[in-house]
Amino acid sequence: MGSNVLPPRPLRRVCGARGHAAANVHRDRRFRENGDLTAHSRPPEENSRAASRFRAVIVVAGALIADAQLLVAQRNRPPELAGLWELPGGKVAPGETDEQALARELHEELGVTVTVGEKLGEDVPLSDTVTLRAYRVLTDDAPHAHDHHAVRWVGAAELDDLPWVPADRAWLSELKAALTQLGQ
Repeated sequence: MGSNVLPPRPLRRVCGARGHAAANVHRDRRFRENGDLTAHSRPPEENSRAASRFRAVIVVAGALIADAQLLVAQRNRPPELAGLWELPGGKVAPGETDEQALARELHEELGVTVTVGEKLGEDVPLSDTVTLRAYRVLTDDAPHAHDHHAVRWVGAAELDDLPWVPADRAWLSELKAALTQLGQ
């Protein structure tokens, strides 16, 4: 290997839909030599490549409500989130809209075809580069747990008692209001 060849740059990946952002860190030659990892120490072409690796990631979740009941899914991974309940969904792939991604994810995870409706509540930042957002969805299909430990329907009174994935707790008040309104 020549002296001008650098080792791999840091790779950033997202672990699970509501998981944590994790970095696989590799120290480069410049850092070992002078401790400087600032952008100005890299050639311009490396700056643009590094920036493209850290583009914003959107994770979408679906609030499937029918007969004043909300469908929730119990995670089976990663270990730190296993057993917790969430609104099912996943990452938006490059070139997809939020709606396309949510329809694809719910078909993969639950085996249902959905119509994506209005946005639910505010976006939830999971990290500097990952944002979680929820939408109401409708389906005529019966959901099945393909990618979760279990799925179940819950009413407004049960929402606070579930052990939720922390990020999804942000929408509990909106979910309660929607379920209560439908239950009247």
